[in-house]
Amino acid sequence: MDVARLAGVSVGTVSNVLNDRGNVSATRGTKVRAAMARLGFVPNSVAQSLRRRQSRVIGLCTPLTSSAYFAALLEMFEHLAAQHGYEIMQVLSHGDPALELRRVQALVGRNVDGLILIPTYDSRATLDLVAERATPTVLVDRMTGDPRFDYVAIDDRKAMREATRQLIGLGHRRLLYLVRDSRLATTRQRIDGYNEAARAARVAVTADLCERDPDEARFAHQVAQALASARAPTAIIASNSAIALSLLTILRALGVRWPDDVSLLAFDEPVWAPIVTPPLAVVRHPTQRIALAAWGRMLLRLRKHDLRPKRIILEAELAAAASLAPPPGARPWRAAYRSR
Repeated sequence: MDVARLAGVSVGTVSNVLNDRGNVSATRGTKVRAAMARLGFVPNSVAQSLRRRQSRVIGLCTPLTSSAYFAALLEMFEHLAAQHGYEIMQVLSHGDPALELRRVQALVGRNVDGLILIPTYDSRATLDLVAERATPTVLVDRMTGDPRFDYVAIDDRKAMREATRQLIGLGHRRLLYLVRDSRLATTRQRIDGYNEAARAARVAVTADLCERDPDEARFAHQVAQALASARAPTAIIASNSAIALSLLTILRALGVRWPDDVSLLAFDEPVWAPIVTPPLAVVRHPTQRIALAAWGRMLLRLRKHDLRPKRIILEAELAAAASLAPPPGARPWRAAYRSR
């Protein structure tokens, strides 16, 4: 009413402008928007969502944003939402199932139209909640095996199997895979592919696994111990860009060079991968295709809630770079480390 009075138009005209109805002249629309700006008027989106029975908001729950892959997904979802007249409301689970449930409860309580979820290692309670509430939901990156939902992910098992084969093909026989959380479905699938490639090799291959300590100092100690051991790796695989960045920092502090002393490969594709020296080889996620496929399924679910669930599995790509090379011979730096 205040906006209508200041603009010199009817309340109905203000309503038409707020709801983007096309039956308002350009002159009147300009007057209404000028009055809104002058009064600092912002529509109550919660009230609008109750009246329309839709919020035009999609919830997005991710474990973290430090991963280059997750950050890129968020940007893509923001872009797609803007294109289709939606907003993204993002929350973080930090990989904790209980926190994930609370965050998703908050999103559902705010009447989001749908949910895009990158699950934790145990999302059963969260998935039961959105299924009971009939909230259109698409799961991204991690396949939990729950048949009630759409999934969009890469073939992690195959991606790791192929990456490990590449390293073995270069001559590496002692490998180390650094992971954040071995309970994650994605990590378990990669471990399976890692071990399959090692077993299938025609030579003896040591494929070690190390779960990263969240404390940076303790993680540095883990890496140093691995490099100083009798079965020190000649190639290291990092499961995401955050681990890769910490690893590079640690290697520089130890005076370890890649690929002269150890070859490096990382999942994700951080923007800094090509500019470190030497550039970092990565397993590249088809991020744009993943986001487009997930968003497409979401739009379909918003129109048809009883749509049959679908699994969309995409291929990752190994982008080779100078951080990969055949294994070196003598390692004088290792003997020096043992003597400390």
